[in-house]
Amino acid sequence: MKGKIILISFEDIISHISYIDYKKANDIAIEAITNDSRKANKATAFVAIKGSLSDGHTYIASAIKKGASLIIHTEDVTCEEGISYIRVNDPRKALAQISNLIYDFPSKKMELVAVTGSNGKTTTSRLIAFLMGEIFGDSASIGTNNAHVGDEIIPTSNTTPDITEVNRILAKCLEKNIRHLALEASSHGLDQKRLFGLDIAYGIFTNLSEEHLDYHKTMDNYFKAKMILFENAKNTLANIDDPYGKRAKELFPKTITFSIDEESADYRAEDIVKKDGKITFKIRGVEFVLNKIANYEIYNTLAAVACLNQMGASMEDIGEAFKKFKGIKSRFEYIENDLGINIILDFAHTPRAYEALFESVPKGSNIIAVFGINGDRNSEFRRLIGNACGKYKVFSVLTTDDPKFDNVDHINEEIIVGLDEYKADYVIRKERKDAMRYAIKMAKPGDYVFLLGKGEENFIKFHGNEKTPYSERETLREVLEEL
Repeated sequence: MKGKIILISFEDIISHISYIDYKKANDIAIEAITNDSRKANKATAFVAIKGSLSDGHTYIASAIKKGASLIIHTEDVTCEEGISYIRVNDPRKALAQISNLIYDFPSKKMELVAVTGSNGKTTTSRLIAFLMGEIFGDSASIGTNNAHVGDEIIPTSNTTPDITEVNRILAKCLEKNIRHLALEASSHGLDQKRLFGLDIAYGIFTNLSEEHLDYHKTMDNYFKAKMILFENAKNTLANIDDPYGKRAKELFPKTITFSIDEESADYRAEDIVKKDGKITFKIRGVEFVLNKIANYEIYNTLAAVACLNQMGASMEDIGEAFKKFKGIKSRFEYIENDLGINIILDFAHTPRAYEALFESVPKGSNIIAVFGINGDRNSEFRRLIGNACGKYKVFSVLTTDDPKFDNVDHINEEIIVGLDEYKADYVIRKERKDAMRYAIKMAKPGDYVFLLGKGEENFIKFHGNEKTPYSERETLREVLEEL
């Protein structure tokens, strides 16, 4: 089944979307749609979306100059001759509906798994994609930083890209005869209808902890955004060791459950043994071995195994395929070094993720953490990060991580509030390379040094959302060479 783009008429569009009124001024068939005026071209529909940082209506003239022949808008606009206009109430919904139409609904020809939650989305979705590939044939994934389609890696704009980007990737999958795909469903992506209208076979909920409250304002709103996935997925799975997972099960009673603690769960990790830097456990009688020491990795495995089993794979086949999984970069990833130090690269960036890492470290070990916090997090979030470090007696080396529209000094001040509540030790080294060097020079053999937050991202956002090239891995390599 090949992915394809369909030329759609003005009449096709107005028959598939809700609109307030329209003005037809040309017969140009549409073959592309975008909300980025820079990507407008001939036969393109431009959707003007009013966001928190910019208003797409101010870019309508630019889109027309680039060749857009149809404008979809919500505000009053001055109509240009020869250009068609459709006024709508919900531009994001219209964008999704038209994108699905242009790409001929590729999700309906595939089996999609979407994973949502504060933590574990990347590892769980990549593990599911790996297992689907091993058991059902070729598979793909979409998530943080990029999409993997066969042997091709496609950079993506967000954890959950916009619907047009997603459909383009799905169409590419069909061109390569890939019929299974796992993706990360962020709360922003769900709330902003970036997955609207997609045919999702399985929706998975991992956990919920305080994050993105600058956007959602309350935990209840944050949870509701996550549940958009459950409202639209044909089958749902949830971690019921998490209180919000329990709530998801109450709201969606047919949800399949997974757990470490709850005996009533459909899938449960049992006979858990931690030894020699590994965790061994059983799910439905089949043994799994993780080359990790963090409990949250068990939950990621449970979610993936439950999903694959629900898809029809036998537990024995899942167990055999799992043995080949090499793990995900920057997820509790040990970095080899000659210093006798446990240097760990991890993408963790929420208070709960920090706690999960620190509580996995053998008791009595010294922990040093190098981290900063994004500029779009609120003061309570930053305080809780400080608390997480203080609670586990972590020595914090505060540095820079995507200050965006904030500044590093202000961000670190708010983290220090949380550290001071536990009288925790810290230093500030604003330059990340300097912070890494300080932490590693300070560490003694056997200590744990965590480099947190950047993971595989290849940038730092110093000014707004402008990306400055940066590699945590490369910077660490330079520091280790120097030392």
